Amino acid sequence: MILDLKSGTYYGLDLLGAQIWSLIKDPVSVIAIRDAIMAEFDVDAVTCERDVAAFLEHMEIAGLVEVKNAPTS
Repeated sequence: MILDLKSGTYYGLDLLGAQIWSLIKDPVSVIAIRDAIMAEFDVDAVTCERDVAAFLEHMEIAGLVEVKNAPTS
């Protein structure tokens, strides 16, 4: 469970959501999250990356995470 202290809203996480949440304690790329999830679950790269991106988008909309683009050189 995640509690948004600003709104008082609780968010329940399934197994995948909890795994992603634990991986984003520190800044990390979507690719690194994808690779870690693929090592734990039987899922292809395209599906996994799509699901990770959807989870992060949902959490960003809720104001629980900040998603930044990778710096370009």
